[in-house]
Parts: sequence; structure tokens; C-alpha cells
Amino acid sequence: MEQVASGPEDAESSVNPRAERSRAALIDAVTVALDEGQPGEVFSVAEISRAAGVSRPTLYQHFGDLPNLMRASALVRLTSLFDTVPPLQAHPTASWRTAATTVLQALLQELGHRRAFYLAVLDSTAGRDVREDVIEFLASRIIDVPALGAVMKKVESTAEGLREHAMFLAAGALWRTERWLRDDNPESASQLADRLSHILATTGGMQQA
Repeated sequence: MEQVASGPEDAESSVNPRAERSRAALIDAVTVALDEGQPGEVFSVAEISRAAGVSRPTLYQHFGDLPNLMRASALVRLTSLFDTVPPLQAHPTASWRTAATTVLQALLQELGHRRAFYLAVLDSTAGRDVREDVIEFLASRIIDVPALGAVMKKVESTAEGLREHAMFLAAGALWRTERWLRDDNPESASQLADRLSHILATTGGMQQA
């Protein structure tokens, strides 16, 4: 995955607590703005810098521009989201799909709760890059799912084939989830979770899932 926080202070930020605090403050500031549903074109570098308590040059040094800052914010939140959900491990008395549906429902409920944030990011100038980041992120998680990843590895003879397979599934899951987030009268998170678990299982090669 392409790095979203590129700039002269990257190396420094790993060892400089002050730089780390500035970076975190900028991510927090843009996250608050996005939580309010503001698309990236509404707020400025000056506003975000002021909210973070840092200078405009500091923002440029850490992220280069606002779209990269929004990408970083999205990935921080997405990583945090997945970290709060237990690993996908089917209970001995439950099917893989039942376990997958439970995990997906938890993820979707949180995504729905943060709907304004995610749609603001996707509708911003960073939207295209964020979608690519999310697909890469989800693909790596799909490969790591014990049952699903194992089946995919049996049908894909190369690492590139496995990655492409996982990215195909991830892109479809993202498209379906984004459509759900944009729906003014969406189906429940449990219904979509059940549908996604079925699609991931059958498309991933788990015919009996």
C-alpha cells in the first residue's frame, strides 16, 4: 500500500515526540471536521492547522496536502475499527458463514455509526486514493482469514494471483458497502452482513460455506 504520510519529517516523526504529537493532532483535527460531514473542499489547510494547534508548514511537512491528511485519517480509523473486532474464527458448532456474519455485522454497525465521516472522505478530493487504500487493506485482511484464505491459496498458484483474487473480493465488498452507506433507507446491518458473508464465501471458493 502506498504511504499516505510522505514528507521531510517522516523519519524525524518516528523518533521525535513533538513531531508525533503534531501529526496526531492534525489527524484528530481533520477527523473531527470529517465527522461533521464536511467534504474536503469545504475546509482549508489554515483551518485544519489552526484546529490542530500547529502551523501550516507543519501540515505540509507531515502530509504534503489535505488529501493525504484525509487518507491518513481514514486509514487510522479503519485500522482502529478492525482492531476492535475479534478475529474471524468459527465456533466448532457454528458454520464459517455464521461466524463471518457476526464479525461483518459488527463492522457494518460501526461503519453506519460513522457514516458521515466515511462519505465525506469518499466524496472528497482524496476519495479515489482512499478507495484504493481500503481495497488494499481489505484484501490483506481477506487473505489472513483462516478458512477463506486457505481455500483461496489452494486455487491460486502465485502470490500475485492470490493478491488479485483478494483485491477483487475487497473491491466488491467496498462497492456494496458504499452503496449501503449512501442508501437513505438501507437494509439492516445484519441483512447486509449475511449477504456479504455468502458472497465472500462462494466467490472465494468455499462452496459449502
